[in-house]
Amino acid sequence: MFTYIKVSALLILISATCATAQIDQQVSMELSMRFDVPYVGPINKSDTFIFGPSISHHTEKTEGQRFYAKMLVNDSKGKIIDAKNKLYFKYNIENKEYWKIPFEKALYKSSSIKTNGASNKKKRSRWSTSFGNSESPIQNVYRTKTSGGLLLGVESIKWKTTITDSSGGVLIIEEWETPRLPALRLADSLNKSLQHSLGRPDTMIATFGGGFSNMILESKDINHQLPQINGEIIKATIQSFEENVSEPTFAMELEITELIIEPLNKESFNVPKQYTIINQ
Repeated sequence: MFTYIKVSALLILISATCATAQIDQQVSMELSMRFDVPYVGPINKSDTFIFGPSISHHTEKTEGQRFYAKMLVNDSKGKIIDAKNKLYFKYNIENKEYWKIPFEKALYKSSSIKTNGASNKKKRSRWSTSFGNSESPIQNVYRTKTSGGLLLGVESIKWKTTITDSSGGVLIIEEWETPRLPALRLADSLNKSLQHSLGRPDTMIATFGGGFSNMILESKDINHQLPQINGEIIKATIQSFEENVSEPTFAMELEITELIIEPLNKESFNVPKQYTIINQ
């Protein structure tokens, strides 16, 4: 009898310890993006996310290569949202200045939900709205698979999805798929929990590792018999071509370059100490 009680108590203690360990974790994720837009030229963007329970820290740096792009898009900034303590900070990395924002401004407004969600039952991709429209419907879709090599230390599969429309336009989407990654699922779970606490509905929350080709096919209501992509999309490229034009009218590259689960460190969610507070 006493042995049974001891074993039961031990199992309860182990379960409680595991639950505590899961709560006291954070995920760091680095994301690199590159856009190439006509007239604007190449734009590089790097993001660092740190997600913890009811808290996030996001820094982003954007750099254009052409003169006018530099004037328009060059920026380096960060923001911290702490839903538990109702704190919201933003900062400028170049000037080393930060300011406090009323927490209410971090909350998602119901008017935004009506404007963005009520008219569209399905989420639409910003890259898909002008491709395969009613004047140039989709004509053909096919998908191929090859080895993608190692990404984040995991063997990947490279999928190439090609979509053509009746005007001769071509959309090529390459995606590198890995099996489900615990760190990415934890990042997704922590982010969704935070966004829910800020009032954002599921339809307006992006899923990490969700990819683009399936989203575009769904947004266009395209019936297909393509092989399924069910894993995590860690890297992707998108290129859009017009008929008889060799250079893409739009190109984008995206890759998750770092993904780490760490013990929760509250210092990760502070504004850098050398920064000066200002009024905004």
